[in-house]
Amino acid sequence: MKPETRKKATGKVLLTSLAGAGVGAVVGILLYSKRSTERRRQFRDFRTDQRLRLLGDWNKLKAKLQHAYTQLTDEDLTYIEGRGHELVERLKAKLGKSKRKVFKLLISL
Repeated sequence: MKPETRKKATGKVLLTSLAGAGVGAVVGILLYSKRSTERRRQFRDFRTDQRLRLLGDWNKLKAKLQHAYTQLTDEDLTYIEGRGHELVERLKAKLGKSKRKVFKLLISL
């Protein structure tokens, strides 16, 4: 093989590899699986639950929240250990605040 032919062959192999990687990336993005989306949601909920460790008596904290926000009901303020993300979502919907603001509100109690 001549040196020029070898360079052309190497260039073709490199170009083919790059094209394959590009196509693979596009296909991966287009076929974004529901399973991985569900895993990420579960991980976010787990992180919220781990960060939301409400200290003290929940009934006292609940009374403070109901005093500050009279529209909150006992059902809205139901807290189950390990399911803090549900409480945050309910308060987010009821108070019309962002998740971050609700989280900060709960931590500040």
